Order: sequence, then structure tokens, then C-alpha cells
Amino acid sequence: MTTLSSHTQTLPTIPVLPTIYVTEADFEILSNLAEAVADRAAGGRILASEMDRAVIVDPGQAPRPFAGIGSTLAYQDLSSGQVRRVRLSLPRDASIDEGRISVLTPVGAALIGMTAGEGFHWTDHDGRSRGVRVLTLDA
Repeated sequence: MTTLSSHTQTLPTIPVLPTIYVTEADFEILSNLAEAVADRAAGGRILASEMDRAVIVDPGQAPRPFAGIGSTLAYQDLSSGQVRRVRLSLPRDASIDEGRISVLTPVGAALIGMTAGEGFHWTDHDGRSRGVRVLTLDA
């Protein structure tokens, strides 16, 4: 019989990664982008990791609306508390001044496939913990 000591160490909670969804068309585009830059861009590495675990769905077949290429959403930066409204874009269409964020930035890669209310955490290239939570997602 095994007994647990009252001195059992509590391990830190590891955040559960939310399920992310992508259409087959977005999956092809995003996978190719991530593969092309994963070895030299933090956002590419995050995007590659996310595509490895993404659930591919037909448009309209996910249980809830999700962020894809071209989606407009509001998110909260969990480090600063700042709320921003952005449109997820391909790198060639990105424009910070116009609120279009590239899917190859760490934040853009973290938001792809997310549904409203879900959050995602990662460690940036300087070793700082970062996180975002999707607040609203336009249909």
C-alpha cells in the first residue's frame, strides 16, 4: 500500500492549451508560412506549434466562431491589461496603423484559431511570460 506524505510538494499549475480551430484553406496557408520562418521568427515558431495541434474544420462547423485569417477581434494583453481591436492578416497585408496584425507576430500567431473567452500563454524571446485572451470575435 502506498501512502502520501503530508510533505507532498505542490507543483505549479500548467495552463491547459485551449482547442484551436482552422479551416483547411487557412491551415495550408498558415502551415506554409510557419514552416518558411519557424527557424528565425518567434511568431513563426508559435504558429508552427499551434498548427501542429489545430483541429481542422469545415467553415461553420466548429462549435463556436473562431479567429481565422481576416477575422476582426478584441483581445486583452494579459501582461499589461491593455485591450486592442485588430484584424488578423497575412504578413503582406499587416499594418499596425490600420489595426491589421500579422499572423507571424507572436500575438497574431497566439490569436489564430481561438474562440471568445479563451487565453493563450507563451514565453517571449527575452524570457518574459506573455499572454492574450480573446474578448470578442466578429462574425
